[in-house]
Amino acid sequence: MKKPTTKSDQTRAQIIDGALRAMSKTGVIGTTTRQIATEAGVQLATLHYHFDSKSALLVAVLEAYIDDMAARLRRQQVKSGADLDDGIEQLLLGIWRSVMRTKSIQIVQYELTLYALREGAEWLAERQYAAYHRLYHEHLMSITQGPRQLPAAACDALARFILAGVDGLILQELAKPSRARSKRGIDALIAATQAYAHQLAQ
Repeated sequence: MKKPTTKSDQTRAQIIDGALRAMSKTGVIGTTTRQIATEAGVQLATLHYHFDSKSALLVAVLEAYIDDMAARLRRQQVKSGADLDDGIEQLLLGIWRSVMRTKSIQIVQYELTLYALREGAEWLAERQYAAYHRLYHEHLMSITQGPRQLPAAACDALARFILAGVDGLILQELAKPSRARSKRGIDALIAATQAYAHQLAQ
């Protein structure tokens, strides 16, 4: 997450961290703002000062996690002269490493989607997936420079393909953990994404 620069930012980050811990324990629906305040070590009034609703806090939690993933992906050093296939492989391996380090948060995110849909807040579910799509799209644009550069429309299609594939692998891993199976799955997704990229490049 971004490093807080003011006391207010620090408190806000503290609440977001507390929300993640609380929701990891009791789920999105079962977690109250009072529980989040307790977990974060702040007064309930302080929480409501920074977030006027549970939905606003959920958006902040989502954005903080995606910002954190984006920072990790940016730290990946794509080798100079790396071709499109290498860039896709590095991107997907980076995504999967992040997923495997944050399995409890992955559960929270799926609960967040269901919560949003059940509560008539489809915009929140849409925002969640749009944020991941944007993250993957931007990274694809950055790694497809040079003679094999793909147009924005092709990167858009690849980002949606990756999002769908990663989602399926996450659900399998959460339902029945198997690192060996997931490794085969991510390798297959890498190969399929590379083949799709070649098709789009024609």
